Amino acid sequence: MQAHLAGNPTTLAWIWKVKRSDGTLLGFSSFDQDITYDDGSGDGPITYLAKTGFSSSANSGKSDLSVDNLEATGFIDSAAIDERDLRAGLYDDSLFQLRIVNWADLTMGDVLLRSGTVGVVKLKNGMFTVELRGLAYKLGTFIGDTYGPICRAQFGSGLNNIDMYSTWLCMIDVTLYRQAGSVASVTDQFTIVPAAGLLQVGSLTPTAPAPTQWFADGLITFTSGALAGESFEIKSWDGTTLGLFLPMGQVLPAASDTFTIEPGCNHTVYDCANKYNNIVNFRGEPTIPGMDAILNYPNAN
Repeated sequence: MQAHLAGNPTTLAWIWKVKRSDGTLLGFSSFDQDITYDDGSGDGPITYLAKTGFSSSANSGKSDLSVDNLEATGFIDSAAIDERDLRAGLYDDSLFQLRIVNWADLTMGDVLLRSGTVGVVKLKNGMFTVELRGLAYKLGTFIGDTYGPICRAQFGSGLNNIDMYSTWLCMIDVTLYRQAGSVASVTDQFTIVPAAGLLQVGSLTPTAPAPTQWFADGLITFTSGALAGESFEIKSWDGTTLGLFLPMGQVLPAASDTFTIEPGCNHTVYDCANKYNNIVNFRGEPTIPGMDAILNYPNAN
């Protein structure tokens, strides 16, 4: 490979290997024919698909431990890439490796250009742009607590993990608030009208109808139909209609499709105290003076 790189002309191709969070392995190539190659990592031979419409930004690296980012842009024109998988987050934090090979002689081996994780994925007009983060990205992660009025605990965390870090945890068992339902109708990609009967499960009045905003910031997970297994965050609930933060995609659920639904928390004192009676585990500091108090001055009168 070294001799080939030093020669002229070269017959090189870029190959991307992606290992999704569910263990699925995918391969893509810049060459105009599929390339089957074993990189020796233990994953076995992988077929790197051609004509997937990939292009990449400039590939640069620095020696000061700053994050090396690379963006790849492509059309969703491969059977291996499904828009619903992208929207469902199956590619979030996936592992990737970027290599170059000699497509005319794969026995030369490869040159590993970059490895890391998949970052932000953006979708627009049938195209996607994916951020490929280098290994130094993890060195820039903030570790430790910060002070603020908003609770920093993850809602529903800590039930099975009581240890020295339990002061960070919410201690609410989300499963006690979860219930099943079905779809009555779908207005658009953002709006679902559930069948009547959703209740205030988990509260002091579990048989009462779910009040306005009860499911706000919660999660709906479909258990049947075209979207079975996919989850969406809920933006609003007015007592009859669910609004979602992100669109469900081109394929929409049908009437009678089933789902499980659970309420969420806006991480404020109000939700913690009134919705869940869990103020003793609130992980924020709502009484800390803010900028208004710092910049305040005496009233001249």
